[in-house]
Amino acid sequence: MEDSTPGQPDEVSPGPAAVSVGRSLGAVAAFTSPAAAAGAVLELLRAELGFRWWAVTRLTGGTYVVLHADPGFPAAAGQQLPWAETLCHRMAEHGTPCIAPDVQAVPAYRDLALTHRWQVGAYLSVPLSVDGTSLFGTLCAVDPDPQPAQVSDRLPQVELLARLLSTIFATDLQLDLARRRTERAEADALLEPLTGLVNRRGWQLLLDREEQRCARYGSLASVLVIDLDGLKAVNDQHGHAAGDTLLHQAAQVLRGAFRSSDVLARLGGDEFAVLAVQTDADAASRERDRLQARFDHAAVPASVGVATRDSTSGLTGAWHRADSDMYQVKQSRRPEPNP
Repeated sequence: MEDSTPGQPDEVSPGPAAVSVGRSLGAVAAFTSPAAAAGAVLELLRAELGFRWWAVTRLTGGTYVVLHADPGFPAAAGQQLPWAETLCHRMAEHGTPCIAPDVQAVPAYRDLALTHRWQVGAYLSVPLSVDGTSLFGTLCAVDPDPQPAQVSDRLPQVELLARLLSTIFATDLQLDLARRRTERAEADALLEPLTGLVNRRGWQLLLDREEQRCARYGSLASVLVIDLDGLKAVNDQHGHAAGDTLLHQAAQVLRGAFRSSDVLARLGGDEFAVLAVQTDADAASRERDRLQARFDHAAVPASVGVATRDSTSGLTGAWHRADSDMYQVKQSRRPEPNP
């Protein structure tokens, strides 16, 4: 038997405990995204509590957005509903019990139209909050059949998992603020020189990034498309300097109308666009009316179209619909031809 080299420690093979831990680390590794964590929580709760379908939802403005859902949940991931029409609204804002093993025994749930439309027999929901003061969304479940009354004893377990999910979302949203600042810094290198607004390339970059954000967090966003009326006539009659002045005035109107978090772009020629983040359809319609009034007040003739993102076509679809809406507005603003 050979002696070990003096001054060199003998090699020690990993013992059974070390091997066992090494092999099991994959099962306890950090989740790769909030979606992965939510999926694991829904799977666990479905197995432990017996409710058939579970979901994680987001409240943004007056809109209830399904972020993650089991197959079979009455609303698919990405679907949006008016917040006031939901069972979660009754739980969060009317003090209705978090768990209704039999919804027929709780009039606030029993009489809701959505209960009948979804054929809900049992319901559970606990709030999610990323800051401890405002409602981010809910962790909820429905079952077409009533559940045993003792399921209410499991509420502390559901609340703990909801709190863990809230922590994950809070951390990821903080990271997203840094990502957004980085995106805007990148876009600063893509400004259009005449107006100082983002150019078409920068617009596409920020639109794509916001689409990822909407899909990840259930955020709402809307697009406004603006076309200046008669810019070519101004150039032809008064020269391109006058046309440039009109473009600069339009950019100033846009800067005065929107938040620093929104994206303002000149897409080329006489066309501008706005990406209004965290803006639902009702708010976007009001923004369009206010913007049209600002253009009229500034004597900058312009037509404004608007559309809100949906989960089917995303922000690119909203952009195209806003563009079509703008052309309809432009047609309606044209003077009637003389007979």
